[in-house]
Order: sequence, then C-alpha cells, then structure tokens
Amino acid sequence: MAITNRSSLDTGQENEIILEILSYAGGENTLSEDHVMEANEARVVENWDAVSIGGMQRSKGFNLVASGAGATASDLAHFHFEDSTAAGQFLGIIGGNLVKVNGAAVTTITAGVFTSGILSHAAEGEDDSWITNSTNNLRRYTIAGGLTTPASQPSSAKERIYRHKNRLIAEGGSPRIHGSRVGVGNWVAANAWSLANDAWNIDIPNNSKGCAVGFPSGDTITVFDKFRAYLLSGFPNTRFDPLPNSRGCAAPLSIAVGDEGVYFLSDYPTLDVILWDGVKFIPITKRITDSFVEKIDLSKRVFGVYRDNSYHIFYNELNSGVSYPNRWKIFSTKANSARWMSRIVNANLSDNMGYPALLTKQNNELYAWSSKKKVIYDLETADDSDDGNDTDANYKTKDYTSRDFLSSAGARSVPIDEALIKLTKVTITYFGTTGVLTFQWTADRGRVSGSQTFDLSAGGDLINTTFIVNTSEIVDASSISDKKITKSLSNSAVGRTFNFQLLNSGTSTRPKIKKIKVHGLLVTED
Repeated sequence: MAITNRSSLDTGQENEIILEILSYAGGENTLSEDHVMEANEARVVENWDAVSIGGMQRSKGFNLVASGAGATASDLAHFHFEDSTAAGQFLGIIGGNLVKVNGAAVTTITAGVFTSGILSHAAEGEDDSWITNSTNNLRRYTIAGGLTTPASQPSSAKERIYRHKNRLIAEGGSPRIHGSRVGVGNWVAANAWSLANDAWNIDIPNNSKGCAVGFPSGDTITVFDKFRAYLLSGFPNTRFDPLPNSRGCAAPLSIAVGDEGVYFLSDYPTLDVILWDGVKFIPITKRITDSFVEKIDLSKRVFGVYRDNSYHIFYNELNSGVSYPNRWKIFSTKANSARWMSRIVNANLSDNMGYPALLTKQNNELYAWSSKKKVIYDLETADDSDDGNDTDANYKTKDYTSRDFLSSAGARSVPIDEALIKLTKVTITYFGTTGVLTFQWTADRGRVSGSQTFDLSAGGDLINTTFIVNTSEIVDASSISDKKITKSLSNSAVGRTFNFQLLNSGTSTRPKIKKIKVHGLLVTED
C-alpha cells in the first residue's frame, strides 16, 4: 500500500512542476467530465474577452444611451435602420409604432402603423429602408418623405426583406421566395413585383427560414428551410439547387454573414450553431450534455450578429420564466483559437438584451434594444470603462492532473495521471491599476479549496519596475505595461486533480490578464 511521504511537503527541494493556464485557449464547456475537453479548455468563460493568445480582458459594461416613455414588456417587435446623414440616429418598431433613436431620446415618428408584438424586419439602404412582417406587407421609410406604402407588394406578407444586386428579396412564412424588378426606381412602381417584368418568384420544398444574400458568391443567394440549404441562381430565370450535406436553419434572425462565412442556428439534423464557409457546414458547438445550445428555447426569438471576428447570438434559455432573450453568447475566431464566451447582463440593470443593432455607418458600434422597456444600450463603448455598471467576470478551467504539468525545465514530467501534487505558489502577469483579482483553486473535485487575491493597484516586481536602481526614480504606476505578482498557496493545496477560477468585478478600468503560472511539487509516494 502506497503511503504519502509528508516530509516532502516542507522541503521545497524536489520535483518542481509548473502549469501555465492559457486563459484564451479552448472554449466554454459545461460538461462535468474532462475526457472530452482539450488541454487548457475552460468550463466557464463569462464576461472575459480575448485579447491575444494566452490573454483575456474583463468585458465592458452596458451603457444606457437612449430611452423613452411607455414601452412595456410585451412590446418586442423591433428592427433597426441607421440614418446615414445623422450620426447616432436609427429606427425601431415598438408596440406597433415607428420610433426613432436620436441622441438620448426614443421618440415616436408614426403611431399604430404596424401590428403590435409582431417582429418586423428591414432591408437597409443609404437613405431609405424597406420594412415588412408576417401580417403587415411592405412599408418604405425615407428620411425625406417618412413612412409610405409602395404601389406594389408581394402576393402575401413576407416575414423578412433583403437587398441583392439592385433587387428586393422577400421571404418567410411560406415556401415562396420573391424577387422584385431590378432597379431602385422600379421598387416603388405599380409593377415592382409583377412577373410580366423581370421580377421572379420560386418555391422551395418547405417554408423558408432565412437568407444569406450574395453568398457564397455575389451572384447567388443561400436560402434555408428547416431541413437543408439551397443555392438560388440565374435570376430572373431562377433555379434552386440543394446544397449537399447542408443544415437547416432553426432561427432566421440568427443568420449573420462574417469574414469566415455564414453563421446560423440549426436544429436539423442536430442542434448546433453552424458555420457555412461556402464549401462545408461546420458545427461550432459541442454536441454534449449541458452544452448551451441544448438550453436554447427554439420557440422564442433568437438573434445573431457578426462584428470584428466574433459571432454574437442572443437567445431565450429554456425554463427561464421569461419570454424574451435572456442569454448572450459570443464565438470569437481571434488569435487562431476559436472559443465560446458568455456575456452576462448585470442584475442591477434589471433588464435583458433583445434585438441587436450594428451601426455600420458609424463606428461599427454594437447596440441592443431592451426586451422589456423602451430603451437601448451600447454594448461596446469606445473607452475601457464599465460605464458605471459592474461587470462580473468568471473564468473556470477544466480539472488538471499531473499529466498537464511540466517540469521547471519545460519537459513533460509525469507520464501518469493523478500523481499527488502540492501547489506552492501562483504567478499572474497582468496589466491593470485598480481593483482586485481573485484566484481560486479546488482540489479533488471539491474536497478542499482556497484562494488568493491580487491587488491590481499594488506594485509588481519592485526592482527596476516601480523604482529604478541607482537613480531612485519613481515610475508612475499607470505607465507600467505589465506587472507580475507571485503569491504563495496554503499547505492545504494538496491533491490529485485541480481546477482554477479567475474572478474580477467592478466599474474600473478593465484588467488584462497575460499569463497565469501555477507552481507545485510532486509528492513522493513510497
């Protein structure tokens, strides 16, 4: 029977091993089993943003930018259209009213023109927008002329409208997809949708579930139903071709075109977020128990948007008790290592995020309408602050064993799993001047745990960092690019498996975490 040699805990002389936690590598995975998780993969990534390989930064806060009186929890019908002539102005539909966001105010332009509670969709242009929903056929908004009804409409109200190569494309609610006449001036004519001209329509096998116009080439459109995807081409002599090994779309407004291809939520043949890169349909979530896609309520609204190498998906979680989107996930493709992150709305806001709005005519800002009130939030502010709202960040790793540690010389030290380890210290390299980081460790799946705190306002390596030898020059802490702090861990940090958490919250300048190194000793067993 093996007996642990406890004297080795106090010598500090033998078998030093090191684990570097690559905080960016891997992704979110809530499964309690570790055999499906790759090295350095996290179980939880909440409110941490990737900044580079091995680094992360606490996410920004939410900034209330505009509000208006009288919206209610049932007023969920939104879209956005950006005014290219006036920075910060864009539109939405709340309670059936066409409203405008102008600075810090949400005001009504035209009341009662849309059915309350029915989600609207818009095709944006330079100075006009075409708006439709499942019960109200096309409307046109122009900056100069306001809201008007065009002389010609599709044969029945469509749920979504797009622009493609000088046509309007309308679909949703039936298998039929419509293409208008070519030419902006023709869109308002009495025969804009007449097949006697160069307009067209075509039926796919099932009700359409969204489009990616101009993809995979500028002359084609990818269109989805629940079961598969098709390629439309040859306009106006339009044909559709089923795409081999394709996926169906479960949520039309989850579709977002990015640099890597088209992202969307699918539930057939399996439930996944999918990337269609023009060649392959690639699942980007793990089909495992308790993965976040299993908790998406497909009967509620799901929104997707692509911004700066990241796909954002807003959804309602099953059994949440609310009917609006209450969760937000981000798929980051930065730094050659893709992963999922969570953004958690601070409870103090008492709110949830609804329809996202990406202001491409401004600075690519990401806004989101509230799902409960007539307000809109800026989700990506220009500065590094949290805008007065606490952001609670949590990074929780997988369980590590002796196989994951390296020797102090960098070689693989132990060829077997779960040799006994005594943790001795942790070193964190970071940038930040205010607040506190909390590093937590847990041994043997909860048998014993402990923590250390790191005061970000404290100096790091004093010699040649906070003062310069031979000159006694005091260096302003804010000018230091990186700081490094080492803290010892308690003698109770002994076990065969360890997981770690890094926690940070506050309204201060957001800290950047560059490296985390955990040091330990292999404990001899006789």
